[in-house]
Amino acid sequence: MAESGSGAKLSLSVKLPVLIGGLLIAAVVADSSVSYERVRSSAIAITGARIGTVGSQLAAQLSLSGSQLAGVTRQSADTIVITGLLAHPDQNHKTTAATYLRPPTAAGKLVASAQVFDADRRLVWSTGDSVALRIATATTAELIADLTPKDSGVVSRFLAVGDSVIYASASPSVSNGRLVGYLVVWRYLTMTAQARKQASLLIGADARFYVGNTADNVWSDLNRPVSPPPVSVVGDTSVLRYVRAGPDGGAMIATARPVRTAPWVILVEFPESIVLAPSASFLRDSLLIGAGILVLGLIAAWWMSRRLTSPLVQLTHKAEELAELGSSANDGEQGGDEIVRLSTAFTSMVAHVRESQRELETRVKTRTSELQERNEELESFAYSISHDLRAPLRAMDGFSQALLEEYGDKLDATGRQYAERVKAGARRMDLLIRDLLAYSKMTRSDIKVGPVELDRAVRSALDQVEGDARARGARVVVEDRMPRVLGHEATLTQVMMNLIANGIKFVPAGRTPEVRVRTEPRDRLVRLWIMDNGIGIPPEYHERIFRVFERLHRTEEYPGTGIGLAIVRKGVERMGGRVGLESEPDRGTSFWIDLPRAEDQVPAVRAAAAP
Repeated sequence: MAESGSGAKLSLSVKLPVLIGGLLIAAVVADSSVSYERVRSSAIAITGARIGTVGSQLAAQLSLSGSQLAGVTRQSADTIVITGLLAHPDQNHKTTAATYLRPPTAAGKLVASAQVFDADRRLVWSTGDSVALRIATATTAELIADLTPKDSGVVSRFLAVGDSVIYASASPSVSNGRLVGYLVVWRYLTMTAQARKQASLLIGADARFYVGNTADNVWSDLNRPVSPPPVSVVGDTSVLRYVRAGPDGGAMIATARPVRTAPWVILVEFPESIVLAPSASFLRDSLLIGAGILVLGLIAAWWMSRRLTSPLVQLTHKAEELAELGSSANDGEQGGDEIVRLSTAFTSMVAHVRESQRELETRVKTRTSELQERNEELESFAYSISHDLRAPLRAMDGFSQALLEEYGDKLDATGRQYAERVKAGARRMDLLIRDLLAYSKMTRSDIKVGPVELDRAVRSALDQVEGDARARGARVVVEDRMPRVLGHEATLTQVMMNLIANGIKFVPAGRTPEVRVRTEPRDRLVRLWIMDNGIGIPPEYHERIFRVFERLHRTEEYPGTGIGLAIVRKGVERMGGRVGLESEPDRGTSFWIDLPRAEDQVPAVRAAAAP
C-alpha cells in the first residue's frame, strides 16, 4: 500500500520513538528545572543565613568598638590634660592637649580633629582638619547637648568629608565630681589591612561589607564614601536581593544588621553570580546526563517500537483483508499509521457486523414467529392428548371392567387374563400420558419464584400421598419449624410429592416404608432432605435416574412411568435450585434439594423490583 510522506501517514515505528523522545526531553527538562530551582533556592538560603550570621558578628564587633571608643574618650576627658586646659586655656596646655589627642603615631593619624568645650558648651580649643570641623559643627552641638556628667560618652553618625568619612565620640569632662566641659574627638573611618583580611576569611573574599547611618544616606566601605544600596535596608533583617549599579555591580544577595551602641547599620553583600555558580554547574551536568539518557532512550524506543509494531502491522494487514472481503477497490485510499488503518478496517468490519446483526435479528424474528406457531401446535397437540387420546383409553378401561363384571363367569381363565391385561394396559397408558403432560407443563409453565413456607408445601405433598402411605402402612416423619425458601409452592409441592411417593413405593417386600423429611442450613441456602429406607440406587445410576423414561426395574416389580424424577429435576431447576442424592443398594436413598433462603434473598428481590 502506498503511503505519503506527511506526518499524518508516518508509521508507528517512526512515531513511537519520536513520541518517547519528546517525553524524555520534557521529563529531562522538567526534572533539571525543578532540581536547579531547588539547588538555587538552597544556595540562596544557605548564603543568606551565612551572611546574616556574619553581619550579626560584625555588628556586635562594631557595637563593642563604639562602647570602647566612648570609654576611651571619657578617660581622656577626665585626664589632667583636658581638665587643666579647661582650667587654664593657655598655649602650654593647648600644645600638651594637641600632642595628647593627636600623637605622632598610626592611631593619632586617624584623628581628624578634636574640640574642647566648657561647661556652658562654648568652644575653648580645637585642632585638626578645619574643613571637617566646619562640616561637623552642627553634629557636634547635637552630641554634647544631652550629655550629663554620668554619661560615659556617645558616638555620632557618619559624615562625608571629601573622599573620607568621619565620625565622632563625645564625653563630658568631670573634675572633683563637677562638670567642667566636654571633649569631642573626630576620627576617620577606615579599616586596617589586617582587619580586612580577617573579615575576608570570615565571610569570603568575594563578599563586601558597608556601614552607613540609620538616619541619612552616608555609606562607606570603611575606607571611602560609596553609593547607598538601591533599597532601604534600615529595620529589615531579612535576606535582601537587589541589583547594584556600577562596574562592580550586579545582582546581590545581602543582609543588614543594626549596631546597638551607635546610629549605624552594617550591610554584607555577596554577588549572586558566585552564589549560583554551583547551581549553574549542576544544571549543566543535569542536562548532559539528560542528553545521555535521551540518546539511550531513543535507541531503546526504536528497538522496542520495531518489536511492538511488527505484530501490529501484521494485524493491520489481516484486518484490512477481512474488511475488504476480497475487494481491492479501496487500496488507493488507505493511509495513516497502523492504528488509523486498523481503526478504518475495524470500522468497516463493524459495518459488516451491524448488517449481519440486522439480518440475524430478522431471521430471529422469523424463527420466533415459527416457534410460536409450533408451540401453539404443541399446545393443541397436548390438549388433544389430554382429551381426545385419553377418552378411548377410558372407554377401554370401562369396557374391560364391564366385561369382567358381567361376563366374567362366562370367560375361561385365559379370557379373563386378556381382559385384565387390556384394563391394566389402558390404565398404564393413561398414567403415562398424565405424567408426560405434567412434565410438559413443568417445562413450559410460567413460574414466579417467591417466598414459600416449607411446612405448608410438605403438608400439601403428604395430603396427596396419604392414600398410598396408608395402603403400604408407611411412616412419614417431618421435622418441625422448617424455614422459608425461595421457590414456587405448587412446583415444590409436586417435587416433594414425587420424592415421598418414591420413598413409599421403592421398598423391598416385607419392609415397612419409612420416610423422613428434614432441613439444614448451608450458608445462604437451605438443603431439604427426603430420606427413605428403600432398595437404594447403585452409584452408576445416580445421574441416569433423572432422565425421562429411565427405569431401573421392571413394571411388574415396581410400577411407574419413569418420568417422576425427571419432573423433580426440571421443577427444581425452574425454581433456581439444585437436586441430587446419596444412596447405595439396599441402604435407602437420601434425595437433597438446595434452595435459597428467603430471609437472605427477599430484600435483594425487592430492591431489584423497586423503581
